[in-house]
Amino acid sequence: MSKQVKDLLTLGAAALLVLTLSLWGIFKSDDAVSESERRPLKQFPLFSAQEVLSGRFQSNFESYTLDQFPLRDRFRTLKALSVRYLFGEKDNNGIYMAGGYAAKLDDTIREDSLDHAADRFRYVYETYLKDTGANIYLSVIPDKNCFLAAENGYPAMDYDRFFALMREKVDFAQFVDLTDTLSLGSYYRTDLHWRQEALLPTAQALADAMGVSLTEDFTEITLDTPFYGVYRGQSALPMESDKLAYLTNSVLEGCRVYDYESG
Repeated sequence: MSKQVKDLLTLGAAALLVLTLSLWGIFKSDDAVSESERRPLKQFPLFSAQEVLSGRFQSNFESYTLDQFPLRDRFRTLKALSVRYLFGEKDNNGIYMAGGYAAKLDDTIREDSLDHAADRFRYVYETYLKDTGANIYLSVIPDKNCFLAAENGYPAMDYDRFFALMREKVDFAQFVDLTDTLSLGSYYRTDLHWRQEALLPTAQALADAMGVSLTEDFTEITLDTPFYGVYRGQSALPMESDKLAYLTNSVLEGCRVYDYESG
């Protein structure tokens, strides 16, 4: 086969791929949400002379085409795999994986956010709790990075300083340190949240600090449905599902939720 024929076949295949994806994108119905990313997808923007002249239509249309691109999730996964295994980058979209766990890079202490939180806590204390004899407690919940980032060579927040700042800013509360009751296994592998069934030692530490006893036993219920956390969708990397379990007892089963708006 001559070089010219090979070039023509390559060009034809590329043109066919572009044409197929373009027609697919035009005729397929728009998706409302991305289940993997847990967010609404852009819809076709408002078309008017004012929108076009201002440039908003062009910008919004570009975002729309990116969100509604055919096989978008598969292309996201292909890109994520290439970034991780072909180019050797250690994170994708700010999500990194280590030891079978996924987490979001976050090594910055935002002291203005701490000030705002402490200010709100103090407002509640000064307005409703001061001089009432109430016992006030403060706990800071460390995220998964506390047990994962530094140990695997990723940037990590100075958690000791973080805790010290909060103790200083919320000086009217008794601090209860929960760090020793938690471990990496206390968190879902694909999500940022705690695993409820792993938190009884944490609940016991809080109860001990507050001088109360936990008298109720709990039954662990494991669901058959696989659970994929937020980091799986955000990273676009293939991950094994988490086990989803919850704790219950007669007290919890007797609780009822009432919506005063809908009845």
